[in-house]
Amino acid sequence: MITVGAVSLGWSGVPLERVLADLREMGGESIEINSQAGLHGLVIDGATAPRVRSMAETAGIAIRAVSGYNDFAQTEPGSLEREVRRLLAACRIASDLGVTLVRAFAGEAKPGRELTELRARIVEGFRRAAGPARAAGVTLAIENHGRLLNDGRALAELVREVDEPNVRLTLDTGNFAWGGHDLASTREDLDAALPYAVNVQIKDGIWRDGTFQFVPAGDGELPLAELVARLVACGYDGPISSEYEGGGDFREGTRRSITRLRAERDAAVRSGSAHGDTPGTPGRAPGVAS
Repeated sequence: MITVGAVSLGWSGVPLERVLADLREMGGESIEINSQAGLHGLVIDGATAPRVRSMAETAGIAIRAVSGYNDFAQTEPGSLEREVRRLLAACRIASDLGVTLVRAFAGEAKPGRELTELRARIVEGFRRAAGPARAAGVTLAIENHGRLLNDGRALAELVREVDEPNVRLTLDTGNFAWGGHDLASTREDLDAALPYAVNVQIKDGIWRDGTFQFVPAGDGELPLAELVARLVACGYDGPISSEYEGGGDFREGTRRSITRLRAERDAAVRSGSAHGDTPGTPGRAPGVAS
């Protein structure tokens, strides 16, 4: 089923046990745990994973995804292999935790380099990583992130070109707008990316003075209620995670976001039940072929 929670990065420097307690108090149901060593006071590996799982179970929080890191937009010899190993390290963490989703990136923009020059390396990186990730029971979920490849249609095409069953998308609702897309373009991005989404991160915001300013979920201009309703209707059963990056108190922004997202999910579920809707195939993103 769809669970609502948060990504852990916003609690950088906070012990994981406190992060989980905060989430529980906020009404969170799940977490995307960051893979960076020491971010929450420990290194997650085969030795510490049982303790992490126990902490999550005690808090009543499901670990649904791991935030991995990589940059496949590489040009130097040996650099791509290094980045593949970096992403696969997050896959090992996920496997140790019994988690099947790892957030991934395509890559960062490089001075003087166009996407057309870097795309082949990005595709190669995901094809190299896909096999070992699949052996670990992990799906790699590429996030719309940064400046290089932050376009829904381009990301959907990337997934099709990689052509691996365990390479899909993390849909970050705010990053398209942060990258300079207006509301109409952002809607097109969401439409293009949604069929491949297996992980969803929620940001909301408002367009002001040529920038996109982040606000708690539901307080902004993005069509989040519509998106959640579409996810419920198509049978999406992954996590929906708040990633609050706005001003003011992070915990309060996250709390408000989780409350709103749970309400939207529950309303969509009730609406679907009342109308006798039959959801899409559970466990698959909408539109992804078997």
